[in-house]
Amino acid sequence: MEDDPAISPVSFVEMKASVGSLLFLWSSIEREITKRIEQLDDGTSRVAPHTLAQKIARWESLQAAVCDERPEHRELLTEVRARLVMALELRNRVTHGLVGITADPFGNRGDAHLETELNGETRKHAHSDLEQVMRILSHMVWAIGALSDAARQKDPRKAESAYVGIRLNHLP
Repeated sequence: MEDDPAISPVSFVEMKASVGSLLFLWSSIEREITKRIEQLDDGTSRVAPHTLAQKIARWESLQAAVCDERPEHRELLTEVRARLVMALELRNRVTHGLVGITADPFGNRGDAHLETELNGETRKHAHSDLEQVMRILSHMVWAIGALSDAARQKDPRKAESAYVGIRLNHLP
């Protein structure tokens, strides 16, 4: 009998660690976006966005003028935002609707997953999906910072250098 390389043991502790890692990554992203909103807005905003979705939208809106001048900035901003929004759905489901964790400590079934229920919808999130989202999120703090710095950059050549760095290093 051949071993299926897609099935690997995942313990309950590993599943809990994945939840903790996901939340820790989002905490880092939220702090970075908040910091970058303040920088891009020159501290003039009186009403700070409250939810993560509002913060992402505000961060994006503060770069609209740069996007008009630099199409590549718009393209990268759209890509980073799409990744954040995709991962935000999982974060919200885990934070507000986690109802179960199933492990597969012996690699028999290959079905280690989280189960969430939010807004009347139940979903299963495989451990491999959690790992994929964590890989994406691990690059987002740096992408947010680099893109924000590029937005503030007056020299288009230096901004272009930042764009290359974002593409090569932060958008796997």
